[in-house]
Amino acid sequence: MNFWFYFILFFFPLLGGTIGLIIQTHKTEQLKLFLAFSGAFLFSITAISIIPEVYSHDAAFNVGYFILAGFFLQIVIDLFSHGVEHGHLHHHESDKTPYGIFIALSLHAFLEGMAAGSNLFSDHIQSSFVFGIALHEIPAAFALITLLKASNVKKKYLYTWLVVYALMTILGSLFSGIAISVFPNIEDYMVYLVALVTGVFLHISTTILFENTDNHKFSRFKLIAIAIGVLIALLSTSIHFH
Repeated sequence: MNFWFYFILFFFPLLGGTIGLIIQTHKTEQLKLFLAFSGAFLFSITAISIIPEVYSHDAAFNVGYFILAGFFLQIVIDLFSHGVEHGHLHHHESDKTPYGIFIALSLHAFLEGMAAGSNLFSDHIQSSFVFGIALHEIPAAFALITLLKASNVKKKYLYTWLVVYALMTILGSLFSGIAISVFPNIEDYMVYLVALVTGVFLHISTTILFENTDNHKFSRFKLIAIAIGVLIALLSTSIHFH
């Protein structure tokens, strides 16, 4: 990946966490609108670009099994992260630092970074893939920092937690790059890793779209946010056509 991809993967979660550090009150409605936008974008690029790309590779095993596994893997991760990566906030004061949530979120981000560094995609799909990861990391980092603040973690340590988390996706990508350079044959199996992350994307995006609604109804503003997310996804995946 190029420098700008790494910058985006680091900067977006850093931005989300910084917003969480600055904001004193929980802007839940604004967060829900951004979640609707990012969920629609993520689901759209997954359906339009990522799934067809995964299936286009000559794989020895049916990649659909790995997509299915990724979908249910995210359910397992949710048991430990409590859904923070798709906008679930649990506002309760506690002196107990949520290490389990941080580890689960970090594992999630690291896995996505590995897929981003797999060298599986063409340039335009890689851009959408990286942007999709970065977008949903904004609310994830925001929610993580909000929980850490609610757990009475000292502010000077919050920045350290945030930077470490923001680095996870990059570390995952670098890990894939190093693994491919040391073991070139492993690149043939990266399609299964990407298929796994594709299943994760499907779970996160659909959960964002349908669980973050009031009484299962979409407000006018949320529908607009979803429409914008789909439109940008369509533009980002079709701009390569001549």
